[in-house]
Amino acid sequence: MTLVQNLLQPLNGSRLIVKIAFLLFCVVGYSQQPEVSHFVVHKVKKKESLSDIATRYAITTAILIEYNPDAKNGIKKRDKLQIPRFKQPIILSKAQPVYAKHTVQPKETLWRIANNYLISIDSLRALNPSLGDTLSIGAILKVPLVLKKTDTAAYTYYTVLPKEGFYTLEKKLGLTRAALEALNPSLLLSGLQAGMILKISKIEKDIMPLPKLAEKPSFWDSTFVTPVVRIALMAPFRMARIELDSINQTQKTLSERNLTTLSLDFYAGMLHAADSLNKAGLSVELTVFDTENQLYVVEGLLNQEDFTRFDAVIGPFTPINVNRVARGLSFFNIPVISPLATSNVAAQKTLFNTIPSEKVLNEKIELYIDSLNAKTENPCVLIIADEKNQQHALKLKEKFPLAELIQPDERFGYVKPDVVDSLLTASRPNWVFLESKDLNLVTSMTSMLNAQEKEDRQVQLITHYRSATYDDANVSQAHLGNLQFTYPSYFHEKRDSVRIGFDSEYKKRFGKIPSRTAVKGFDVMVYVALRIAAKRSLFDGVSLGLGQQLQHRFEYENISGGGYGNTAAYIVQHQGFETIEITAPKVQSDSLRVR
Repeated sequence: MTLVQNLLQPLNGSRLIVKIAFLLFCVVGYSQQPEVSHFVVHKVKKKESLSDIATRYAITTAILIEYNPDAKNGIKKRDKLQIPRFKQPIILSKAQPVYAKHTVQPKETLWRIANNYLISIDSLRALNPSLGDTLSIGAILKVPLVLKKTDTAAYTYYTVLPKEGFYTLEKKLGLTRAALEALNPSLLLSGLQAGMILKISKIEKDIMPLPKLAEKPSFWDSTFVTPVVRIALMAPFRMARIELDSINQTQKTLSERNLTTLSLDFYAGMLHAADSLNKAGLSVELTVFDTENQLYVVEGLLNQEDFTRFDAVIGPFTPINVNRVARGLSFFNIPVISPLATSNVAAQKTLFNTIPSEKVLNEKIELYIDSLNAKTENPCVLIIADEKNQQHALKLKEKFPLAELIQPDERFGYVKPDVVDSLLTASRPNWVFLESKDLNLVTSMTSMLNAQEKEDRQVQLITHYRSATYDDANVSQAHLGNLQFTYPSYFHEKRDSVRIGFDSEYKKRFGKIPSRTAVKGFDVMVYVALRIAAKRSLFDGVSLGLGQQLQHRFEYENISGGGYGNTAAYIVQHQGFETIEITAPKVQSDSLRVR
């Protein structure tokens, strides 16, 4: 049984839970004519025709000529064409070449399939108009009739970076030019080109040795000693501020990222988790309280409600409110879980902070740096840190005494390209540590380092903390992929079969792909409920150790001052347009099975 309750006073004659349900479903997307979102530049290759290029990008030759008027007089090798990318795929009326069918396999992603067939993701979407943001295992996709690269245990694939040559690839991949040409006969005809997908012999490399963790039982399949788990959610829905009579105003509010939309997304993830737990045989009672993000409301709830009937309280979201709830409920020994606050959360004996501390993340990346350093002889190290991150700079300088410490311009926040260019080397690996949250510095450095990569030198970009700055539209994700951007993180957006199945089921229910916050709501709910069900209390459930859900890990230990801190984190690296986890420990997965 999944029971969702609400004990707040009715608003406008309706129960709060009804209002929440309305808001979860009221945002409707409107169809519109395709419009250009951005452009990419295509460099014409030998013997390539306008028709070939149009087919590759799933557009017509007429569209190609419309944005490149000179192309109507013909094109030649090395010409640069402006290729429009549309916010929605266009439907081509002209007959297309013969196509094949591809059956989606477990752990396949859109990027991987598109690259296997030598087309872009936009082209794949254009060939499959009904394709959503997720893939279902066994789905049949329309793909170009080309020789698909075979994924086997013996081979893997590598995307050639700009300005890479055979000499660089031999040092990086351990394969000579002759070996690469034997595996990729097309090299004999076209030569080595940026963006090419090469088949290479798979070489297993352990970047960082880790102790093997003991196998743990599946908590989804374990015997639940507590048949019913009672959870309270305290979140700043701020329902009193939303006028449901005004649909336009409601949609405007829900189109913006704010505390209300965060609360709704987190709540939707918890609801989805409760249903999944119910199917696994565990009854969940979920009671919702709107804190309105007001301390006086929180005080009122603590005075009026009997929280001793709950096994755990998830929320509130902001530090000041979660601190007050944890302090108020500590006397009753009720676990309080802080789901989203990253700082200023005071130590309380019953408080669980789901986000690893900066210290934990720093220790994680330091272990990776030490292992990398132990395996690399005499790397070229550049340290770029703003005034707020000089502590990281000094520690790195201690670790790498020969490193170059570069100070960004104090006024404009950038580093001169000629300075960096003069320090990078072709004879050794280049590691650049960028310690800053400043958008100008991050944007300029990622762009500069990407441009300065050459055939005979490669750069790896590393940071102790990946701030939201890197999600800004001005920071190129392609550049981050080229630079193998590496950082510690408390979440990792995997695109495996389990996650794809989850996204599909979530979209069926709520009409949209789950946000990071929705997935966090699901993961936190699963962790808390399963530990309570297996051990009667969350405090005892901590002894079950490391658990992994969809995109978060949880492993708690007591922290000084009281309470529990999450010590589980990831080392994430950009590769192409995907992110991978480095040195992933073998952990017990609590992830949702496709149900």
